[in-house]
Amino acid sequence: MKTKIAASLTMVMVLAILWACPTDSAQSGKQIEWFSYDDGMVEARQSGKSIVIYFHADWCTYCIRMQKETFTHDSVIDFMNNKVVAVKVDVDKEKKVARAFGVRGLPATVMLMRNGDKVGPMPGFIPPKNYLSMLTKIMEQS
Repeated sequence: MKTKIAASLTMVMVLAILWACPTDSAQSGKQIEWFSYDDGMVEARQSGKSIVIYFHADWCTYCIRMQKETFTHDSVIDFMNNKVVAVKVDVDKEKKVARAFGVRGLPATVMLMRNGDKVGPMPGFIPPKNYLSMLTKIMEQS
């Protein structure tokens, strides 16, 4: 009887650990190097890279989900750190920036291309693979 209980508890613990560990996210501890809006604009001018601006708020449920699911995915992290300048804007702290880009819903993503084109805002939660695919296609077409 004790063996069955111990085996059951072990199985529950293993399942809990597997459930808690995201399978499609960054296991390496890597993170996106986010820039403030002003610093990101400077970095983009110096590097010649396009800019991805992510608009969010602390109270936004889907922003929190985007942070936990999309921005922890290794491929998204690599893209954001190597292909573009990643800018993060809190709409409650930088209302003028959000208004200037026409952000009405959160989360929202805007791409500023090297050639000056603006793409977006693209509102809503976007899963990692879709986010990466969307950004890659936009860059290929600019």
